[in-house]
Amino acid sequence: METIRELSSKDLAKLSCSACNGCGECCVGMGDTIHLDPWDLAALTRGLGADFTDLLEEVIGLHVERGLILPHLLMREETTPGRCAFLDTENRCGIHGFRPGLCRLFPLGRNYTEQGFSYFVVEGGCDKPGKSKIRIEKWLGIPDLSSYERFTFIWHSLVRALQARLEQEPDASYVRDLNRFFLGLFYEKAYPVEDALPGKAFYEEFYKRLEQFKSL
Repeated sequence: METIRELSSKDLAKLSCSACNGCGECCVGMGDTIHLDPWDLAALTRGLGADFTDLLEEVIGLHVERGLILPHLLMREETTPGRCAFLDTENRCGIHGFRPGLCRLFPLGRNYTEQGFSYFVVEGGCDKPGKSKIRIEKWLGIPDLSSYERFTFIWHSLVRALQARLEQEPDASYVRDLNRFFLGLFYEKAYPVEDALPGKAFYEEFYKRLEQFKSL
């Protein structure tokens, strides 16, 4: 079995594909797997000029994962096997400039540990030929990447901790109320975004809300 090479954002990886002509294969049939974190939501609402409530059920759906309600990008189920709601008729991403973190990541994955995470290239993630090496931080295209990576790790840790808690919670009303507060605090309430993508003001606001959530 081949060992997965762990990468940092400073490493080079074969990701950039000269053969990509907008096939859209990576934007089809993803179900509810394109999870949206608060950074994603802030970028989408800023880019589309709409709030969370406006986007809900139009381009964003909700699913339950291990007791926790989480938002995801909708796939248009009237098509088969389902296209991302933002994929246009020419198989191009309509939100490329402010697309979610998981979309930016592909065909990379993240391997989480207790201390942080590393990147790895997903085997078979994209089988298009002609890939060339590109630095991962450039591939992601996220300003102040160190702050984004810290946020991503903290958010991942929070979600996993909540899921572990809710899986063991017998009180259905408690689960319902916590989910309602979680969505309202981290998603429904707008974040400040001073630039094209979330930056310093977003992170400051997120950590304020995180402390509020922890205190509850």
